[in-house]
Amino acid sequence: MSRRWFLASVALGASADATSAQDARPRFTPAVEITRTVDGSPAETFPDRPGPSLQLLGPGDALGFDRSVVVRSEPPDGATDAVPEYFAHVEFSDASLPWLLSLPATRRLPWLTLLVLRDDEGDLAPGPFSPVVTAPGSALPDLAESWAWAHVEARVEDGEAPQDAVARDVRSGVDDVVSRLVCPRRLDPDRGWLACVVPATKAGRAAGLNEAAPADGGAPAWSPGQNQVTLPVYHAWRFRTGAEGTSFEDLARRIDPVPTATLAGLGFGSRTVDVRHPWPHADLLAGIAPAQVTVPVHGALTLPGTETADETWTHRPSMDKFRELVVDHLDAPGTRRLPDHVGSLPDRDEKAVAAPLYGSHHSGVQTVPPGGWMRQLNIQVKYRIAAAIGARYVQLEQEFLMARAWEQIGQADEANQALAAGELAAAAAEAAQAKHLSTMKTAALTELATLYRDAVDGSAGEAEPVETLLAPSAVPRGAASTAFVRLTRPGGALRRRTGRTTAKLDVGDVMPTAAFLSEAMDATRTCLPVTWLAGVKEEALQAATGTVQGPLTPQTVFGDPAAAFSTRTLGRFIYTMWMVSVDYLETDSGGLRMFPEFGNPRDRLTALSNQATQVAVDRRPRTTSQPVLVRGIRRVISAEDESAPLLADTGLGMTGGELVGRIRKRVRPVPRTMDRMTTLLGETVMSGRTADDPRPLRPLMRHPEFGFPIAAELLARWPEWAVPGITDFPDDSSALLEPNPAFVEALLVGLNQEFNRELRWREYPTDEAGTPFSRFWPPGGVAPGYGEIARWGPADQLGDHDPSADSKLLVVLVRAEVLRRYPGTIVLAAKSVNRTVEGAGVEWREPRFVLPVDERTNLYGFEDLTAAQAVAEHWMFVVREPMRAAQFGFDKPTDDSPPFASWPDLTWDKVPKVNGFVVPRVVDGLPPTIATPLDPPRWDGLDAADFARILFQRPFQVAFSAKKMTG
Repeated sequence: MSRRWFLASVALGASADATSAQDARPRFTPAVEITRTVDGSPAETFPDRPGPSLQLLGPGDALGFDRSVVVRSEPPDGATDAVPEYFAHVEFSDASLPWLLSLPATRRLPWLTLLVLRDDEGDLAPGPFSPVVTAPGSALPDLAESWAWAHVEARVEDGEAPQDAVARDVRSGVDDVVSRLVCPRRLDPDRGWLACVVPATKAGRAAGLNEAAPADGGAPAWSPGQNQVTLPVYHAWRFRTGAEGTSFEDLARRIDPVPTATLAGLGFGSRTVDVRHPWPHADLLAGIAPAQVTVPVHGALTLPGTETADETWTHRPSMDKFRELVVDHLDAPGTRRLPDHVGSLPDRDEKAVAAPLYGSHHSGVQTVPPGGWMRQLNIQVKYRIAAAIGARYVQLEQEFLMARAWEQIGQADEANQALAAGELAAAAAEAAQAKHLSTMKTAALTELATLYRDAVDGSAGEAEPVETLLAPSAVPRGAASTAFVRLTRPGGALRRRTGRTTAKLDVGDVMPTAAFLSEAMDATRTCLPVTWLAGVKEEALQAATGTVQGPLTPQTVFGDPAAAFSTRTLGRFIYTMWMVSVDYLETDSGGLRMFPEFGNPRDRLTALSNQATQVAVDRRPRTTSQPVLVRGIRRVISAEDESAPLLADTGLGMTGGELVGRIRKRVRPVPRTMDRMTTLLGETVMSGRTADDPRPLRPLMRHPEFGFPIAAELLARWPEWAVPGITDFPDDSSALLEPNPAFVEALLVGLNQEFNRELRWREYPTDEAGTPFSRFWPPGGVAPGYGEIARWGPADQLGDHDPSADSKLLVVLVRAEVLRRYPGTIVLAAKSVNRTVEGAGVEWREPRFVLPVDERTNLYGFEDLTAAQAVAEHWMFVVREPMRAAQFGFDKPTDDSPPFASWPDLTWDKVPKVNGFVVPRVVDGLPPTIATPLDPPRWDGLDAADFARILFQRPFQVAFSAKKMTG
């Protein structure tokens, strides 16, 4: 933490050691200190040996200074309402500048000074090197006292000596250490002024005017009582003073809290609305209502304790009739959409286009419900007014709001285009599948799934390709491959070859051959796959004793489907062996010539042929304890070992019907399109969608989000609806207010509903149920506000969704000139200790928001505070002066001025002055002597740093009790 220090002057280097002057130039005699050291002997120091006398530059050697060293002028150049009670001054970044060319003296005087002239006392004119000004003697201070009005200010960290900080930072150009010239002249109000930095010696004046150096060049540039003097100007600026009493303290003391009861008596906080003619086209209340019927309508902010739950008209029967009529009008459009009204004649009266049913887009309710927030909003005038204000804001700002909405949509438009294309493609594919795939046989569908390169859920739930799923089963390897599909296609080589084979099979009548999967997996009648593979007609076989459902079955399996092929192959082998036996091996006796122990081979071969044929057409079931798949064809296609069993476990854990069902599910277009959309758009976009949704590829329904607080817009456009009566709120006053959450929520419903309609009209991807505006009170941003309106409970009441309901919110209204004059004014809440906000133990609270109404009026919102709590716990509201640069001067005396007990209490009527200039000595008993110890202890005998401390204007604050504000 840093502290502010004032020092009387700064002199560094040779000028600090100068002891005399010649021709208005300081003279400096350097000295040399000699120390001799001999090995083994102590050091020996000789007396200083003086060097030659050196002459330094003086005030007559300067024609000005670098303007860049001027870091601040007060009042600022061009100011139009400067405080007349404050002194004009100028600051330099070079802390030693005012004394840089000063002559040696018991009390060093600065070599330049600051003059402030009224606009009628002098003006700038061209000069030899710089502008010049001719000032009257009445505008000239006594230069003998100029030492008191030049000082150094240093911002020093705790624990550091100010002299060290000045020595380190002097001439560094930083603002932590600055030098300052102050003009001690009392400024007149409402006048224009010219401030000039001029030389304070005759030598400096002569040099700037290009005149010969005078013999007494070190003397003051003018003398007391001199008529006028012409001076070169090193730096100048202009400003104008305002009226008296415009200091922060003067203006802040004017603020007067207004009790709540007083404001209520003036009608503040509500507006009276005439409701005698709610419909302009006809007097529907005729015969019921008197000549005038009114209702009070509260705004977004109300006086503490104001009841706003239900409105009360001045004529209750009129209110009841109005509510009956408005419900009938609002229900008319929705009633016509009910099933019992469909097809009826259209309305020909005004009910065909009714007033807005607020909340219908968010709730989905098309008629006024019997209770809840939506009924409150639509039948009470004060809430319909609030909703209409929100809708009107959208109508006025629709172009701006839509531009911001389109900026937020980002890539959602492109995503919706992709979803629309995917939805169209999926619908077309669904139609094609319904036409072609629904009648397709199981085997062909399985082959199609392979072409899709799809995956099927396995028995353990994991996704596996069809080929991988069938590999460990008894289905022949490659049956689910693209190559197999080509091999077994209609008219393919395999089918032609099997056709020729079955044509010669000696098993009775034959039928055309079909591929194994094409017939075996589609089996729904009592038959054996072997008959299709062999081309045997069904009627040529004996009756079966069981039913086969394709190649996969959980129950009973019948003969080897490859038996026909095996019989054909075996028959040819047996026939060949029989011919060999007859022609080469067999003897006349029937035995083998070389191996008589085998007996007659013809009989054995004949018996084997008969047995093979028997097996091929055998329909008797063979039972097994596991689901099995007949595997004969695997031997033919993949050359399986003949020793493998004819019956084997499928390894699938499912029947053929289940497998086919999963294949059909996986080749559905919608899930596949959704997978592609997830890859294309990401998980976030597609989350919450499933293939079983009525419309899984529906467009993204988005609404923009506006984080700015609507309260600021309401105050800017319709302040009387934000705070009724605020236009006539008295100046320099303050009051306590509380939010009206029901009014706020009604306004937000109307605002969001109207903007959703505008979004739909502009073809923005929205379902009109979003809440683009959810924040009313500052601060804005992404923090949650009143929430999504669509999620409000139907039985909720208006006001139940206030985000500050738990923490409460208390608003302080301040209208005062001090806010315009000092825009950075701070208003804080303080929990006082012993009815004061100064000292330890005070709990301070900053406002959650500051809402400007106009340049003189602000609203300050404090969280976790109510009016009753503020009174009970002795809270005060403090108006504090904003942080600013140093100011020097005295307060204007008023009836409210505190008695003089410390230097900050000193007012202009107690300050010693001579010819309008404050003097650093006691004059006519001023300032008065008091018994209270002061720091500095007295007025006379001080240095420039002491006077800087006395003149310095400390930041001011004033506090008002909550009890006084509530009355």
